[in-house]
Amino acid sequence: MKNSLKEIYITCLIAFMMISCQSSHGQDAAQEQRDRLFKAYMEVKQDITDENFAGSKEHVVQLEKEVQNFRLKGLQLDDMMRLKKVSQTMKIDAAGLKSAQDMKAMKASFSAVTQSLFTIMETMKCTDEAVYLQYCPMEKGYWLSYDKEIENPYAASMRECGQLVKGMATGDYPEPVACH
Repeated sequence: MKNSLKEIYITCLIAFMMISCQSSHGQDAAQEQRDRLFKAYMEVKQDITDENFAGSKEHVVQLEKEVQNFRLKGLQLDDMMRLKKVSQTMKIDAAGLKSAQDMKAMKASFSAVTQSLFTIMETMKCTDEAVYLQYCPMEKGYWLSYDKEIENPYAASMRECGQLVKGMATGDYPEPVACH
């Protein structure tokens, strides 16, 4: 009987450790996915800054793929319900970005993706770096930046035109952080 209890105890301990490792791996995979999404976003932003419509297609396709694969995991139920709509909107806007026929349409779709992505980032920690939502009133476009300083990707002749809308440094994330 003692050996039987010992075997059950060891089996339970091993099972618990395996579940714990799988959970940890799942969080790592989710963070890697968020990192890929944000990297793809920043590559498209750079293409818009460079007015590189022809060369942006590869980055736009990658961003759309990451948006389509994005999963809302580890959230409270009310956050999940609210962000599910935002995520669906972001998917539609990313598809619009992918199908844009010119730089003007690309910028409009990019701004829409930006707004959805930032809304999601307010609840889920998608990057360890400080992120800032910025806006150009002339172009009516939003973008995200790692820097507080304005570097407007929409207007080459007016790189300093714009305003800081909101910042999210590490201390700005709501507690408890849902996904980190």
